[in-house]
Amino acid sequence: MNFWSAIAILILLLFGPLLFHWIERNLEFYFLVLGAGATLLAGGFRTELIRDAFTQAIPITAAVIVFAILFRYLREPLDRGFARLRRKFPRPLLAAVSIFALAMVSSVITVIVAALVLVEIIGLLRLDADGRVKVAAAGCFAVGMGAALTPLGEPLSTLATHALQFPFFGLLFLLGPYVVPGVTASAVLAGFFSRGEYHSAAFERHVRETVGQAFVQGGKVFAFIAGLVLISEAFAPLATHYVAMLSNEALFWGNMVSAVLDNATLVALEVHQMPLERAREAILSLLISGGLLVPGNIPNIIAAGLLRIRSGQWARIAVPIGLVMLGIYFAVLSLML
Repeated sequence: MNFWSAIAILILLLFGPLLFHWIERNLEFYFLVLGAGATLLAGGFRTELIRDAFTQAIPITAAVIVFAILFRYLREPLDRGFARLRRKFPRPLLAAVSIFALAMVSSVITVIVAALVLVEIIGLLRLDADGRVKVAAAGCFAVGMGAALTPLGEPLSTLATHALQFPFFGLLFLLGPYVVPGVTASAVLAGFFSRGEYHSAAFERHVRETVGQAFVQGGKVFAFIAGLVLISEAFAPLATHYVAMLSNEALFWGNMVSAVLDNATLVALEVHQMPLERAREAILSLLISGGLLVPGNIPNIIAAGLLRIRSGQWARIAVPIGLVMLGIYFAVLSLML
């Protein structure tokens, strides 16, 4: 792919979803079309590239479908169990513990199903409108970080595992010591935001997933991952060259652009032949920055949509949280050099 065709694809990739609402609603298939176009411009399809796109997309697609269907059939007993816990534990403790536990299993049940469960938990906590926004934002930071620990968790971790040629638990060992404290802090903050008594209002069911919708969501995930794999391979030579020109500090803070893009997109462009220390810094900054605004991460989009949270409401809560987290992680990572 030559320089100018790469720039054209990149502009479409980055700004199409921001400028056109119909693209934002069909983001997964848009990425697949752009991936096919980028592949043709880069020299065409190869058998191993097609196989690569399928093998990377199938595991997380299957996990999304299976766990979404399980959630549909297990949600009633889970809701009853949560109601019993609500009678025994104060709301801040129950919120913090349940969100921490959810975040730590999100890398197995997938970030999409974890986001649906998070919305269900928020409803069962009997929060007022302001509390729902705050707990959703903090909870999505926790879930978004926790899901990155295995390639099943989210598109970002699927692509990063492949780019770094890691085994299944490679990201767990690379990111775990840094992700778990962030998940813990986010869960504690969610508990702080939920302080107060349970409201007596009736539980409003926000999640109405059907079996058919589980397969539709799985299809979207497949298209999204396959498209990003194609984009990643097409841009690999250029990305390796230009990303290498940035210092670690510039890359860390520059990745804040993932607040308005899905952070998996930037992983697909960045993490090629990176030293592990640099890759860890880049991925951590993407995970945190993805929580700043609604478009930055899959759980944000799901939670904000189901809970009817406006972008401005989300930003007022999530931007200060994310900036503090970025500052703390930057300081810690700088001290470790």
